[in-house]
Amino acid sequence: MVKLVFSLILAILLLIFTSQNMHVISVRFVFGSPVEMPMILALLGAFVAGFAVSTFNHIVRVSGKKSPEDEF
Repeated sequence: MVKLVFSLILAILLLIFTSQNMHVISVRFVFGSPVEMPMILALLGAFVAGFAVSTFNHIVRVSGKKSPEDEF
């Protein structure tokens, strides 16, 4: 029950944050012209990129560890 209430509060705060960051910004990548997009999409892209990098890092670390069965 506590997880549900916490998730609901977090979702409401996220919706408020999203509704306040809908203005259009200009994002410049390394090459090419700037791209116009809502700020929330830029934030979402940064979150997804960070999640992907951390997941890849976790997979590499876990796959590099040897289990006790591999020693024999």
